[in-house]
Amino acid sequence: MSQKKVDKYKNSKSTRTSAMKKERAEFVLEMAAWILIAALFVGWIGYSAYTKIQAKENSVKVDTVMDTSALTDYISGLSTDSAE
Repeated sequence: MSQKKVDKYKNSKSTRTSAMKKERAEFVLEMAAWILIAALFVGWIGYSAYTKIQAKENSVKVDTVMDTSALTDYISGLSTDSAE
């Protein structure tokens, strides 16, 4: 090997550990960012689904008032007819 290649190899060997640490740190930060993005995305989907379900449940709750006096009169008329 030429002296130039030997010097290049020695230089890369001496800086290899710091370069690997830097590469590993960048990888960890990148994975943390992706995990954060995924968690926010899942949280957003969950929140959207929750609000839609709550809105649907609130719109379904309707109080209905019905006058059953005619039905009560009819049923009481049937029971008085059968008693006679």
